[in-house]
Amino acid sequence: MASGASSQDTNTPSQPSSTPLAKPRTHPFHPTLSHTLPAQYDELKDRWISIAKLYYEASTAIMATDRAAGANSLRAEIKLLENDIKDYRDVVKGIRVEDLMAVYLVAGRQRWRAEQIAKEDIEDIESSLKEIEEKVREVKADIVHGFEQQ
Repeated sequence: MASGASSQDTNTPSQPSSTPLAKPRTHPFHPTLSHTLPAQYDELKDRWISIAKLYYEASTAIMATDRAAGANSLRAEIKLLENDIKDYRDVVKGIRVEDLMAVYLVAGRQRWRAEQIAKEDIEDIESSLKEIEEKVREVKADIVHGFEQQ
């Protein structure tokens, strides 16, 4: 009977199949949520602060050569920021609503509300990135129309 019981144990993989969803999701998702997104957000924030400083310096420069140098530095920082935004957006696209929803379920939210909040969070991130991109377009326009005029 012991051998019969062991054969039954090996023939019943359907019992643990109700929980395999948690293991594949939590391991890749956890580092993304706790490390990757905050680190990349900090990079975006630092880059934007750098752009703001360069923008001020370039827009208040008295010498045309200083304005031109400031505009060139701004272009380089903007290019880096655009790449950072693309990288951040790629990470966000890798987040599944179900993964984020699980965080809210564990926190005690009802399923429908957890799904709603998770979708809103992802939409808010995308909206924030679009706002940054709009500000970048404004800075680019100022570079073209303000700093390079002779």
